[in-house]
Amino acid sequence: MKTLIASALIALSVASSYAAVPEDPSRAAGSTYAVNAFNGKEGKINFLVEKIKGKKLTVRLRDAKGQALFTEDIAKNAAGYARRFDVNSLEEGTYTLEVTDGETMVKKAVEIHREAPARIVSVN
Repeated sequence: MKTLIASALIALSVASSYAAVPEDPSRAAGSTYAVNAFNGKEGKINFLVEKIKGKKLTVRLRDAKGQALFTEDIAKNAAGYARRFDVNSLEEGTYTLEVTDGETMVKKAVEIHREAPARIVSVN
């Protein structure tokens, strides 16, 4: 009886751990690619795409008004893509990186903020 209860508890805990796995926000449901974007040094954004060969992807950078600032196609035979965007010339605000294969789309919001230099004045 104790073995049956112990086995049931183990099975229940394993099943609940699989049910609790959250969906990956960098991957669209049913897509064959994953997207990651992160802030780099000195006003740069690093953007990475991992994909399965066989589908062409399109990458776009849009401003808050929805206008495309950058568009590039990723070839069908490419297994990945990496790009570093220099955003020093862009205004502060929210921008969107989009990746689509024509059927699914992943969007990543990118915030651009510049900190004013801190000045310290000391009097002796």
